[in-house]
Amino acid sequence: MTAPQTSPQPTDEPALLGAPGARLALYLPNPPLILASEHGKLHPDIPDLIRHNGNHWRKIFSILAKLGTPADCRWQDYRDLELLHRHEVICFADGLLPTAQWHLVAGKASWQRLGFDPGTFSPLDDEGRVLIRGNILLTPYPDYRQFPNRTVEQVRSRLER
Repeated sequence: MTAPQTSPQPTDEPALLGAPGARLALYLPNPPLILASEHGKLHPDIPDLIRHNGNHWRKIFSILAKLGTPADCRWQDYRDLELLHRHEVICFADGLLPTAQWHLVAGKASWQRLGFDPGTFSPLDDEGRVLIRGNILLTPYPDYRQFPNRTVEQVRSRLER
């Protein structure tokens, strides 16, 4: 008799995590480990993904939640209960999702993978931490040091326009 799986097992890497028709797409180079039992589920279980993937993914999901949380919600509740269910998707593929209204391409590895030249973008602010062209934003990798709350608020403000 085989014991039940209790740790993440690599599965076929997903090209998307979240709602395929989402308005906000975040592009990252590598997906989290997903339990075989969770693979293909319609709504990702964010607390479970954090439990199995650690602090690195907690930061990513927290920053994405801060960017997408409706004004009447706490971002922590939104992250744990609604993130990636309707309005957001994380994409690991080599192209932009044509259905997304906003594209957040996070980190230089993603910029390069998708073929973006930062020189063809304009800075969103005086710091130049986020670059914008149309509905595409080249952002830092979603980590608290690189993507602090000040940057979250600047990006969120742009997304709400």
